[in-house]
Amino acid sequence: MAKLLLLDDDPDTLTWMSALLEGLGHEVRTVLSGKRALTVLEKWTPDLIISDLLMPEMDGLTFARWVRRYRHVPVMFVSIARRQAEAVLAGAVGYVQKPATVQELREAVDRVLGRGARQNTILVVDDDIDIRVLYRSMLEPRFNVVDAEHGREALTVMRSQRVDLAIVDVHMPIMNGVELIRAMRADSALEGIPVIVETTDRDALNAPVWRDLHVSQRVDKMDFVAWLDRHVEAHTRAIDGRE
Repeated sequence: MAKLLLLDDDPDTLTWMSALLEGLGHEVRTVLSGKRALTVLEKWTPDLIISDLLMPEMDGLTFARWVRRYRHVPVMFVSIARRQAEAVLAGAVGYVQKPATVQELREAVDRVLGRGARQNTILVVDDDIDIRVLYRSMLEPRFNVVDAEHGREALTVMRSQRVDLAIVDVHMPIMNGVELIRAMRADSALEGIPVIVETTDRDALNAPVWRDLHVSQRVDKMDFVAWLDRHVEAHTRAIDGRE
């Protein structure tokens, strides 16, 4: 079976997760902090890391970025926070919302182990080709990037291949961003895909509809390049004095 490293600052969470996963035949090691996990990774390479997101000293996103850069071990999150979009950009290959059930955790681990440390796929949906080219240049080669000119084309893409995150403009021809996300949330195969909405329309950005559609993040398009760069590029040089 697989070698698993569990990272959480809550000992009770580590206890029940390790008992479950050891019972399934996995080799499990547990740590209470990100810095301790870095030490473990110097001498031992797991097949999968399961991490909390909200932790003191080093949060899960920072830890996942470091792992992606230096160890190339798949990381999945089990967290109470709703930050799935940021998790994908940090390289996480799975996300389970706390409080998680035994079945949810077991199925998520099996799913991630079954596909390995493949790149996350990000779909960029924007009718401006220059924007699509810009975002692709920022995201590749860290991610597999696909794009679509409008919502209807985006649905075709998502139904033909796995997409881990959608970056969606609001105002587009044929099918706009709101219509696209409504269609996604009504489709059991697509409803769980996290979405970042980016637009220059401030009124649309603050519309209450996004809360109902469970949009992970809303960003003004003028600020989005800086936002994306901040979340894709890890500030890992400050981690434990490492370069």
